[in-house]
Amino acid sequence: MLKSSYFERMVNMKQRPGISLLVFLTICCLVFTTNPAFSSEESHPYWVFLRDHDGAVTDISHLDPYAIERRLVRGIHGDGSQFDLPVADRYKEAILAIPGVSLRGESRWLNALSIKADSAALQTITAFPFVHSTQPVARMKTTSRLDDIESMTEYRRATVNERWGEYDQLKGTQPDPDAPYWRSDRAWYGPSLNQVRQTNALEAHYRGNHGHGIRIVVLDGGYQLGHEAFRHLDVIAQYDFINDDDDCDYDPTQDRRGQPAHGTGCMSVIGGYMPGNLIGLAHEASFILCKTEDTSNETVVEEDNWVRAVEWAESLGADVLSSSLSYQKWYELSDYDGEIPITSRAAQIAYELGMILCTSAGNEGPGAMTIGAPTDAEGVLSIGAVRPNGDLAGFSSRGPTADGRIKPDVCGQGVRVAAVRPGSWDRYAFWNGTSLSCPVVAGCMALLLADHPDWTPAQIYEATRETASHAERPDNDWGWGLINLEEAIHYPSISGWITDSDGIGMGGIKLQLFGEEETLRVVSGEYGFYRFSNLKWGTVRLQVVWKDGGTSAFETIVVPPSEEVDFLGGD
Repeated sequence: MLKSSYFERMVNMKQRPGISLLVFLTICCLVFTTNPAFSSEESHPYWVFLRDHDGAVTDISHLDPYAIERRLVRGIHGDGSQFDLPVADRYKEAILAIPGVSLRGESRWLNALSIKADSAALQTITAFPFVHSTQPVARMKTTSRLDDIESMTEYRRATVNERWGEYDQLKGTQPDPDAPYWRSDRAWYGPSLNQVRQTNALEAHYRGNHGHGIRIVVLDGGYQLGHEAFRHLDVIAQYDFINDDDDCDYDPTQDRRGQPAHGTGCMSVIGGYMPGNLIGLAHEASFILCKTEDTSNETVVEEDNWVRAVEWAESLGADVLSSSLSYQKWYELSDYDGEIPITSRAAQIAYELGMILCTSAGNEGPGAMTIGAPTDAEGVLSIGAVRPNGDLAGFSSRGPTADGRIKPDVCGQGVRVAAVRPGSWDRYAFWNGTSLSCPVVAGCMALLLADHPDWTPAQIYEATRETASHAERPDNDWGWGLINLEEAIHYPSISGWITDSDGIGMGGIKLQLFGEEETLRVVSGEYGFYRFSNLKWGTVRLQVVWKDGGTSAFETIVVPPSEEVDFLGGD
């Protein structure tokens, strides 16, 4: 169960009375009569958290109709919430009137301004009675990372027919090459087959679910969309939060070389589409692209860009978030409790407003407590990495959080993940890192949500965790384990096989399930498999009706979680 909402934790602060006009004007006058000039000091980015909204009322004019509908469908009021209160103009104007202060951005959710100011200006701002607190905008610098573009290994571009012809050479070198449809799957998906198949997402694709109707927001360093695998891509909005413009592509006047490489590769895992080479897990989804990571000085990330981007994307109706950025070394290790890091606080609010959030666990493993922010938030699915054979990747960051919760949550393929080759228009490569396992899982979450648009984030998370490979014994290495999308789609379910005494599947066998409020009936498939899907919680009784009219003994089962029950013909 999640802790109390962020709103409940902040409500006392937000309910403090507004500042009187007389006091407000007096303080503004003092700003200009008692403080020295500020231009001589170096300015830095700071958060300014305000005590109240100065009597403002809830305003949802900034929300896209899709965002309102998404909130309603997920059980959240569509007429606005505490998080839709605007930042008070009067307070903002007073702060920006101080010489040397400039605005970087603002957050309705946090009732905060992100500014640039020197220490003297900050001291004046802190004295305002409507200011609750201030703190530096956290920044991170790293000189290298596992998922750097130089670590990519290119693979040969080929047509579907050419991949079909590779079957004889690959047979015996790939997992289960004789499985049904393997040859056609390998021809169509190319080298991206394993990352789709390993998460058990193929069945959703077979049913025509490719994420259509779902809005996915991706946060990263930029995106080059000239690659052939992006010709089909539906980008409904994009914004550069570093340079404050609406172009997330490479700009040589603003960006260093390679700025959009990481985002291009990561996003392609979800949205790329070029049969024979790369099939993204949710390539029919609509995308919102946010440029939040500035790589101009090694790798510099500022948390206010991330907060602004998530808040903006939520207002546009984003259903699923994929952020392949694990922010570490911003705070003390004891701070990663899901509440202290600013990005974690914003992520939790996004969750409470109905978004599904996937973030990379990080590549700092195998040591304990190596996750960062915002992956420490309770409302975030922290994504670890496994190898193509299903083994846990050694570099995948481990939990727990500072307050003892299990992290990561689940895992996806993060070694030899097929993606587009950034900086090209028709090349492809394998890439490593939780930066890649994150979009693998995010794509699966889009498919899960497409099948269950009315499920809340809590239901999505429960289904994902409880059907993963280590659900019976989650730990801080695997979390709940490698996800199993097909099982999550049917959660909670009862499934199994009906076989004869020789182990041969028996098709056409009737089964009936008696629940507390319903009676369900199914027939086993050609190979003897059956499933009762999305059951109501409670105790049920399961029985087989054989072809001769006889019946099996009742099996009594409590759901959830999902259960597997097999029957032997004639018993």
